[in-house]
Amino acid sequence: MSSNKKGGDERFLRVQKDPRFWEMPERERKIKIDKRFQSMFHDKRFTEKYTVNKRGRPINQTSTEDLKRFYNVSSSEDEDDDEEGVKSKKKKEVKEELVEIEVKEELVKVEIEVKVEKEVKVKVEKEVKESKDVKAEGPPPERGVRVIEEDELVRYTAAEKTFAVRKGLPVYLLTASICQGVEEQIPHLTAAYVHPDTFLARSLEQHAWKFDRVTGEALVVVHIGTDDVASGLSPAAIVGQMEALIDRIQHGHAEPLYVAVCSILPRLVDNQRTMGTVRDTNRRFHELCRRKKDTIHLPTGKLFLHHRQIIQNYFAGDGVHLNVEGKKVLFNYLKTFLWHFCKHS
Repeated sequence: MSSNKKGGDERFLRVQKDPRFWEMPERERKIKIDKRFQSMFHDKRFTEKYTVNKRGRPINQTSTEDLKRFYNVSSSEDEDDDEEGVKSKKKKEVKEELVEIEVKEELVKVEIEVKVEKEVKVKVEKEVKESKDVKAEGPPPERGVRVIEEDELVRYTAAEKTFAVRKGLPVYLLTASICQGVEEQIPHLTAAYVHPDTFLARSLEQHAWKFDRVTGEALVVVHIGTDDVASGLSPAAIVGQMEALIDRIQHGHAEPLYVAVCSILPRLVDNQRTMGTVRDTNRRFHELCRRKKDTIHLPTGKLFLHHRQIIQNYFAGDGVHLNVEGKKVLFNYLKTFLWHFCKHS
């Protein structure tokens, strides 16, 4: 025991000679021990009395005092402080981790929002571009029609006839009540002459002269004949009056005055006889327009048939006039034709 003590004293003396030892605070010079080793300060097995020191001088000292020089006994308060320090450190670390997680979550949310905004922006730009392209190109032409656009002309081919038409030429409409409200649906018409309950013969006598005032190249769309069928006229008589009306409209014009003849629409009130008249008349309209110069036939009647049956949802309750949906179908067809024929928008 004394030899161990002597070796311990020598080591401690060497440490004391190191100047760095004395620069340390007194609390840090001692080794802190916990409750498991506290018995060494009061247990007699660890206590030894000294009567003289190493120089032979008489002293009254025990080894307990030496132990206190090298070791620092931790009190319960110190241990509590240490535990609280550990707990506070852990809490701080947990808090920092939570803050870091929250920051990461916020960053992820921001990234998602930015990504969504970019996707929405790209989608909107794509839709705008597509809408511009559709507006610029227009709807596709109907089957059997070929359109070639040049600098100032449009070459429109249908039914083996080709029209070289100036872009944006004036467009006139001569029609019965079937096209009531067309001015609102087809903008930029030069004029729309809507005459309810009119016949071809009446239009020839009372309305055809209006086109004498037209100068230069133009287009006249004629949608008349439903009342002629209802009056009992034969297909040959109706076609004859249509040809006379076309000749009267085009008479005296040096430049082309194109005429587009629309088919007679079938109606819910038609019986078997009048339905046969409508079919035969429209077939004759097609042949008439094929042989006449600057004239084209528009098969609008097929828009209101499905498997040769009339589409009832397109007609009003009286079975004679078109409802809103029916007029929309007819006017959209006319707008598509005008766009491809002369780039009229």
